[in-house]
Amino acid sequence: MGSEKISMIVFSGTDDRLIPVGVITQAAAALGYEVNIFITGWALTKVLRKPAQPVWPKEFEQMVPALQQGMARIKAPSWVEMVKQGKELGKVKVYACSMMAEAMGLKREDFDPSIIDDVVGVTTFLEMAKGGQVLFI
Repeated sequence: MGSEKISMIVFSGTDDRLIPVGVITQAAAALGYEVNIFITGWALTKVLRKPAQPVWPKEFEQMVPALQQGMARIKAPSWVEMVKQGKELGKVKVYACSMMAEAMGLKREDFDPSIIDDVVGVTTFLEMAKGGQVLFI
Protein backbone atom coordinates (compact mmCIF):
# COMPACT_ATOMS: atom_id res chain seq x y z
CA MET A 1 0.00 0.00 0.00
CA GLY A 2 0.96 3.62 -0.33
CA SER A 3 1.89 3.68 -4.02
CA GLU A 4 -1.72 4.26 -5.13
CA LYS A 5 -2.81 7.75 -6.10
CA ILE A 6 -6.20 9.40 -6.56
CA SER A 7 -6.61 12.92 -7.86
CA MET A 8 -9.95 14.70 -7.88
CA ILE A 9 -10.97 17.71 -9.91
CA VAL A 10 -13.83 19.26 -7.95
CA PHE A 11 -15.88 21.87 -9.80
CA SER A 12 -19.34 21.68 -8.26
CA GLY A 13 -20.30 23.78 -5.27
CA THR A 14 -23.33 21.64 -4.43
CA ASP A 15 -23.23 19.46 -1.37
CA ASP A 16 -24.54 16.36 -3.18
CA ARG A 17 -21.20 16.31 -5.02
CA LEU A 18 -19.00 17.60 -2.22
CA ILE A 19 -19.99 14.91 0.29
CA PRO A 20 -18.47 12.14 -1.91
CA VAL A 21 -15.26 14.19 -2.13
CA GLY A 22 -14.98 13.97 1.66
CA VAL A 23 -15.90 10.28 1.78
CA ILE A 24 -13.45 9.29 -0.97
CA THR A 25 -10.68 11.43 0.53
CA GLN A 26 -11.06 9.95 3.99
CA ALA A 27 -11.25 6.35 2.73
CA ALA A 28 -8.33 6.72 0.32
CA ALA A 29 -6.14 8.33 2.98
CA ALA A 30 -6.99 5.53 5.42
CA LEU A 31 -5.89 3.01 2.78
CA GLY A 32 -2.57 4.77 2.28
CA TYR A 33 -3.36 6.41 -1.04
CA GLU A 34 -1.87 9.72 -2.06
CA VAL A 35 -4.80 12.11 -2.58
CA ASN A 36 -4.62 15.34 -4.57
CA ILE A 37 -7.70 17.55 -4.81
CA PHE A 38 -7.99 20.42 -7.30
CA ILE A 39 -10.82 22.79 -6.37
CA THR A 40 -12.15 24.91 -9.23
CA GLY A 41 -15.35 26.61 -10.36
CA TRP A 42 -18.10 27.17 -7.81
CA ALA A 43 -16.48 24.69 -5.43
CA LEU A 44 -13.96 27.46 -4.64
CA THR A 45 -16.71 29.25 -2.69
CA LYS A 46 -16.77 26.30 -0.25
CA VAL A 47 -13.11 26.51 0.79
CA LEU A 48 -12.96 30.18 1.70
CA ARG A 49 -12.29 31.48 5.19
CA LYS A 50 -15.98 32.44 5.07
CA PRO A 51 -17.46 29.63 2.95
CA ALA A 52 -20.75 29.85 1.08
CA GLN A 53 -23.77 28.20 2.66
CA PRO A 54 -24.65 24.63 1.60
CA VAL A 55 -26.31 24.47 -1.82
CA TRP A 56 -28.35 21.56 -3.15
CA PRO A 57 -29.57 21.05 -6.72
CA LYS A 58 -33.23 21.96 -7.28
CA GLU A 59 -34.15 18.40 -8.27
CA PHE A 60 -33.12 17.12 -4.81
CA GLU A 61 -34.74 19.94 -2.82
CA GLN A 62 -37.48 17.72 -1.36
CA MET A 63 -35.01 15.04 -0.26
CA VAL A 64 -32.55 17.37 1.49
CA PRO A 65 -34.20 17.43 4.95
CA ALA A 66 -34.29 13.62 5.12
CA LEU A 67 -30.66 13.36 4.01
CA GLN A 68 -29.55 15.99 6.52
CA GLN A 69 -31.41 14.17 9.30
CA GLY A 70 -29.85 10.88 8.24
CA MET A 71 -26.35 12.40 8.20
CA ALA A 72 -26.96 13.83 11.68
CA ARG A 73 -28.33 10.48 12.92
CA ILE A 74 -25.19 8.62 11.82
CA LYS A 75 -23.04 11.49 13.10
CA ALA A 76 -21.40 11.98 9.69
CA PRO A 77 -19.02 14.93 9.62
CA SER A 78 -19.29 17.59 6.94
CA TRP A 79 -17.39 17.03 3.69
CA VAL A 80 -14.81 19.62 4.82
CA GLU A 81 -14.29 17.83 8.12
CA MET A 82 -13.83 14.54 6.24
CA VAL A 83 -11.15 16.15 4.06
CA LYS A 84 -9.42 17.52 7.17
CA GLN A 85 -9.57 14.06 8.78
CA GLY A 86 -8.10 12.62 5.59
CA LYS A 87 -5.21 15.09 5.90
CA GLU A 88 -4.60 13.83 9.44
CA LEU A 89 -4.67 10.20 8.26
CA GLY A 90 -2.33 10.43 5.30
CA LYS A 91 -0.95 12.22 2.30
CA VAL A 92 -3.80 14.52 1.27
CA LYS A 93 -3.22 17.85 -0.46
CA VAL A 94 -5.87 20.32 -1.58
CA TYR A 95 -5.21 22.95 -4.23
CA ALA A 96 -7.25 25.91 -5.43
CA CYS A 97 -7.32 26.63 -9.17
CA SER A 98 -5.31 29.79 -9.80
CA MET A 99 -7.18 30.78 -12.97
CA MET A 100 -10.66 30.50 -11.45
CA ALA A 101 -9.51 32.15 -8.23
CA GLU A 102 -8.20 35.11 -10.21
CA ALA A 103 -11.37 35.26 -12.34
CA MET A 104 -13.47 35.32 -9.14
CA GLY A 105 -11.26 37.99 -7.55
CA LEU A 106 -9.98 35.62 -4.86
CA LYS A 107 -6.49 35.78 -3.36
CA ARG A 108 -4.52 33.12 -1.47
CA GLU A 109 -5.41 34.73 1.85
CA ASP A 110 -9.15 34.36 1.09
CA PHE A 111 -8.89 30.57 1.33
CA ASP A 112 -9.14 28.57 4.55
CA PRO A 113 -5.54 27.52 5.29
CA SER A 114 -6.72 24.41 7.15
CA ILE A 115 -8.09 23.13 3.83
CA ILE A 116 -6.15 24.72 0.96
CA ASP A 117 -2.46 23.85 0.75
CA ASP A 118 -1.65 25.99 -2.28
CA VAL A 119 -3.07 27.84 -5.27
CA VAL A 120 -1.83 26.25 -8.51
CA GLY A 121 -2.57 26.13 -12.22
CA VAL A 122 -4.12 23.16 -13.94
CA THR A 123 -0.85 22.12 -15.60
CA THR A 124 0.83 21.87 -12.20
CA PHE A 125 -2.07 19.80 -10.90
CA LEU A 126 -2.06 17.48 -13.92
CA GLU A 127 1.63 16.80 -13.35
CA MET A 128 0.82 15.86 -9.74
CA ALA A 129 -2.00 13.61 -10.93
CA LYS A 130 0.16 11.78 -13.46
CA GLY A 131 0.24 8.03 -12.91
CA GLY A 132 -2.90 7.83 -10.80
CA GLN A 133 -6.66 7.77 -11.16
CA VAL A 134 -8.35 11.10 -11.88
CA LEU A 135 -11.95 11.68 -10.79
CA PHE A 136 -14.00 14.64 -12.04
CA ILE A 137 -16.60 15.59 -9.44
